[in-house]
Amino acid sequence: MLNLRRLEHLAVIAEEKSFLKAALRLNLTQPALTRSIQTLEESLGLQLLNRAHEGVNLTDAGQRILPRALQILGDAESLKREAQQLVGVDSGHVNFGVGVFPAEAFLTRLLIEQVREKPGLTVDVDIGNWQRLRGKLQRNELDFVVALTHSLPPPADFAVHPLPPQRFGFFVRQSHPLLALDALAQRQALRHYKLIGPVLPHQARLTLQEIYELPHHEELPVGLSCDSVAVLQSVMLSSDCVLFATHEAMDSALSTAPAVALQHVQYAAAQALATSVIHAQGRVLSPAALWLIGKIEQVLACAGP
Repeated sequence: MLNLRRLEHLAVIAEEKSFLKAALRLNLTQPALTRSIQTLEESLGLQLLNRAHEGVNLTDAGQRILPRALQILGDAESLKREAQQLVGVDSGHVNFGVGVFPAEAFLTRLLIEQVREKPGLTVDVDIGNWQRLRGKLQRNELDFVVALTHSLPPPADFAVHPLPPQRFGFFVRQSHPLLALDALAQRQALRHYKLIGPVLPHQARLTLQEIYELPHHEELPVGLSCDSVAVLQSVMLSSDCVLFATHEAMDSALSTAPAVALQHVQYAAAQALATSVIHAQGRVLSPAALWLIGKIEQVLACAGP
């Protein structure tokens, strides 16, 4: 008999191309994962994976089975969500992702209000970069994601609902040497200081390449990539590193710590960049998820300029 868990194991192995990496992600031992796949192959009467020293690949049969397996897993998630609708808002469950900087702008206040207003609601939050969260959305592992998507657009079959925008900038400690320079000198000297920030999608790196006037984005002076705003802020305040972050995420730091936004170096002409709620087009959001999205909109509206 087919087992949803084994289909999930196949999907993760196909993505990771490694039993070891897949086992770590699934929180299983490698022998247990191997047995699971062997059982799936025996139940289907097909070899689904080619195992070699250089990695694991789908066989021809596996390539034909995987799309159907993903569809079955998606249908199972949809059934679960429809059942949650019968539960309602007060005792439902929401599993959503949020980008690093949008999280800093609204997440704490959101969760405080949620606990006060809907204490029976269970919420799982995954904070991370949009590249990783995008993959989890495509695997039906999240109900929705709140993220800045200008550098990596969502897939065409995803619904996108706009939220109040955010603005990126470059931040340094108050006594940073760059602050003593005029506009031209500041832009020319920028490349001599390490850049720190979140894990950057390719398009963002290309935009930064233009700002730094470099021949290739691989020459960007990136010194630290980290998805923790608190860590990034601490490193920036304790060094000459330049922090690439949103003004909205830095608002609290700018009010309590000696951090300054560089006025002569701007990202995308300091234009406001769209923040969005993203979910699969055909995904039926539960009442609890819809309530939480509405609450996010309220919190961001109250935090507006």
